[in-house]
Amino acid sequence: ARDMLRTTATALWSRFVPAARQHLTGATAASAQRATRSFCAPPAAGEDEYEIDEHAPPLNLFGLPARYASALYTAASKAGNIPTVQAEFKSVIDAANGDAKFKTFLEDPTMSKTKKIAGLTAFCDGANFAPITKSFLVVVAENGRLTQAQKIYDALEEYTLAAAGQVKATVTSAQPLSAAQLSELTQKLQVHVDATESLKVETKVDPRLVGGFTVAMGEDFFDLSLMSRIRQMEAELAKPIGA
Repeated sequence: ARDMLRTTATALWSRFVPAARQHLTGATAASAQRATRSFCAPPAAGEDEYEIDEHAPPLNLFGLPARYASALYTAASKAGNIPTVQAEFKSVIDAANGDAKFKTFLEDPTMSKTKKIAGLTAFCDGANFAPITKSFLVVVAENGRLTQAQKIYDALEEYTLAAAGQVKATVTSAQPLSAAQLSELTQKLQVHVDATESLKVETKVDPRLVGGFTVAMGEDFFDLSLMSRIRQMEAELAKPIGA
C-alpha cells in the first residue's frame, strides 16, 4: 500500500506544485528508550524480553515521541483503558493550546522540574485523571520532554487509529484546500489504503509552505510544497560553479 502511495505522489507532481519526497526517520532512539524504561515495567520473571506483546502498538513508528507514545499505549492497553487515557492526554494538549500561560508553564525550560511536576500532579488530581495518565505525564516532565507532548499525542493517536483499522493522513497546505481539491486528494489516497482499513484525513494550514501542500501518512512524508522547491533551488544556486 505504501509503494502505491509513492506512485500517487509522483502523479500529484504534475497536478500540484513539484517537490521532492522525503522519508522521516527516527532520531535519538537510544535516549528515548532509556526514558520510556522508567515508565514501562520490566519483563516479569521467566518472561522473554523479546516475546511479542499483545498489548504493544499495532504498527511501528520511529523517533522519540513514538517511543513515549508506545510506552503509554502499552500500559493503557494492559490496564484496559486506552480511550480514557487518550482522552485525558488530549485534554492536557487542548488546555495548552487554548491557554498561553499553561503552555508556557509546560514548555518553559527555565522552570524547575519540581515545580512542573507539582503543577501537573495538582492538575491531574483536580481532573481526576487515571493513575496511568498521571504517572506518564510526571515521567515526561521528569525527562524534560513536555515540549514534545503534541508529537507524543499524535503518535498515540496513530496507534489507536491503527488498532481501530484506520489510517490517518495529515494534509498541510499553504492555503485552505477547496472542497473539490480535498475530495480529489482524499480519493487518490483512499485507494492506497488496505481494504480492511479506512482513511481519516486531517487538514492543517501553514502559510510558510508558500504554495502546494505536504502529506504525512504513517511513516511516509510527501513534500509537494513550493517552499521545498525553493529550498532545492537555493541549494543548487549555492553550489560552486562547476561542482
